[in-house]
Amino acid sequence: MINMGQYFIIVNMTKKEFIHPHKFGDGLKLMEFGCSSNGTMTALALLLRQSSEGGGGDFPCPEKYKIVGSWAGDKIVIVGDYDESGLYDIAIKTFTDISKKVLYAFNGDIFLKNGKEIINRSD
Repeated sequence: MINMGQYFIIVNMTKKEFIHPHKFGDGLKLMEFGCSSNGTMTALALLLRQSSEGGGGDFPCPEKYKIVGSWAGDKIVIVGDYDESGLYDIAIKTFTDISKKVLYAFNGDIFLKNGKEIINRSD
């Protein structure tokens, strides 16, 4: 068997949700999305954001996009399809993919909005 490389997704174990790098225009290999800009890692930053105040360079309207900060404090893992736990397959099959909801929130920031396909609905 030839090893073609491991694929990863980002999983919220607490909420049983995940985000899928392909939805953000990134590859599934760890360094393909780990080094991207305005993609998967930006989505993760929005999900993990925790702040009671805003400031320059911050996401401008988290109150409109409730998904922003929704993973703060949760158990988050980046899991590969080679992992013996089987979590990758379990998450893909039974957890909720919230990638479109996060892409919808990208509309709240002019720089993110201009860099991604516009998602007009969060479902």
